[in-house]
Amino acid sequence: MKNTLQNKLFKYIVSSSNIDDIQSRFIAFRLEQNDVTQIYNITDGDEVNNYIFKTDIGYFKIIVVNLPIPITQVIKML
Repeated sequence: MKNTLQNKLFKYIVSSSNIDDIQSRFIAFRLEQNDVTQIYNITDGDEVNNYIFKTDIGYFKIIVVNLPIPITQVIKML
């Protein structure tokens, strides 16, 4: 089942910040759990890798971790 609210939040995060796709998906999931329906603004926080999200229910401080992720290949086999 497709979750359109979570996808909407995810797309806004990816297009408005330098947060990678995997962390953006998790952030969208957590924001939806907190009943966020709209993000109005994303600004850099006071430290490196911190962001402040202005949403319809208030502000959220987002702390992202810069972890190296191994490169994985996904190849469809016949």
